[in-house]
Amino acid sequence: MNILINSFYRIIENPEYLILLVTVFLAVSLAIGAGFFLIMQKSFFKGRLARFVPGEQAPRAVNDSVLVARGEGGVMQKVSEPIYKAVLPGREEKRKKGRLKLIQAGFRSRNAYRDYLLLKVLCACIFSLGLLFTVFFYRLSPEALSGAAALALAGFFTPSLALKFITMQRQLEITRALPDALDLMVVCAEAGLGLDMTFKRVGEEIRPLSKALSDEYRLTMMEIRAGRPRSDSFRYLAERTGVQEVNNLMTILVQASRFGTSVGKALRVHADAMRVKRRQIAEEKAAKVAVKLIFPLMLFIFPALMIVIGGPAFISIWRVLFPALEGVG
Repeated sequence: MNILINSFYRIIENPEYLILLVTVFLAVSLAIGAGFFLIMQKSFFKGRLARFVPGEQAPRAVNDSVLVARGEGGVMQKVSEPIYKAVLPGREEKRKKGRLKLIQAGFRSRNAYRDYLLLKVLCACIFSLGLLFTVFFYRLSPEALSGAAALALAGFFTPSLALKFITMQRQLEITRALPDALDLMVVCAEAGLGLDMTFKRVGEEIRPLSKALSDEYRLTMMEIRAGRPRSDSFRYLAERTGVQEVNNLMTILVQASRFGTSVGKALRVHADAMRVKRRQIAEEKAAKVAVKLIFPLMLFIFPALMIVIGGPAFISIWRVLFPALEGVG
């Protein structure tokens, strides 16, 4: 932190150094922009030529340029492949676990795991190289190198923290919308709709409240229509969300389908159990409020009260008692 503060003051005190940094930044930005423009321009003209010249290949999608192409000839593919292989976990279990974390956060793209690992490496490089570039014109001290290593470590784990935060927000959204979705499922099941149509209708109705839960229901319906067994689709739904309440609901639906019991009754019993559980959670949180208020009261409220109540008395004592003691001495 001291290194960053000292570097900031040095930049302010030396306008020539600031001008040099800005010039280098603009030169690098222009070079990157020129390379990007050349690559995109080549892909753009090839697409136009393919549309107007007979016999040429059909143009690719608008966003499928040479820069972002995932095939053998893509620039990003060639550049990122060595980095991806270097940071890719060796065990397949870790890879599946990493992909599952991305799916639970809502990133279902085939290249999401690759982009996630590359982002971690990129953040580590940017954080550390930024500090080293700042102190390069002065000296490379051991403190600067240790600070760069710490920043590289922080940059490497920053995407993981961001991914965890996004996952928690998505799971919280699903948890809040699940009771309403369960009530809708009870109504649809008791009205005579099948389980597949229930998922379809509830997914459509719950979309204004929770887009994430609606997408999960829609994806489950697509899997069932594609021929995947219903029990596997329900299990994959529970894994994609990572919410315990959804897992319990899918377990009840699988058991009801397997044993031939009434889905409506099972859903109603589960809805009642969820209401009881939500009430218990609310009571637990209310009981913890008194304990959690102790530290804010002791650190912020009680000192202010003591100053307001005892401040005038202390000032009076200071004005009357201390001059009297000085006179006696």
